[in-house]
Amino acid sequence: METEKKKNKILLIDDDEMMRIFFRDIFWIHGKNDRYEISMAATLEEAEKIVDDEATRPDTIFMDIFLSSTKKSSDASSYQVNKSLEFIGKIKKNEKLSYIKIIIYSGQKYQSLEEAVMKLGVNEYLIKGELMPKEIISFTDKINGSNN
Repeated sequence: METEKKKNKILLIDDDEMMRIFFRDIFWIHGKNDRYEISMAATLEEAEKIVDDEATRPDTIFMDIFLSSTKKSSDASSYQVNKSLEFIGKIKKNEKLSYIKIIIYSGQKYQSLEEAVMKLGVNEYLIKGELMPKEIISFTDKINGSNN
């Protein structure tokens, strides 16, 4: 009897619903549903629940660092970036969670922000739109140690 291979769990954190659907569909279209289990969260609060639960805890997180905030002020974007940095730091400093690969998947490229997240232990900083769907699959296979 053939044993079922353990699926790699991926969590996408993005406040844009179309981006979440697009990301999930990339894996389905390329026939990767047998290899990857995709979870999605629109907020860091939802993501924390997924990460904290051993049954749903991902192996890899793709996250947009610029998530919308309920905070209404001129510094709302810096507030949300700080919340994202706290979230990353919490994972990377926790012995039980530090193995989780974190990939920033953002529409914005800021050198200082990229340097800051890399210091926290982020594995990669990717820009939305720079990779074709097949390249996202290849990248995901590479970081998860799979060649197929």
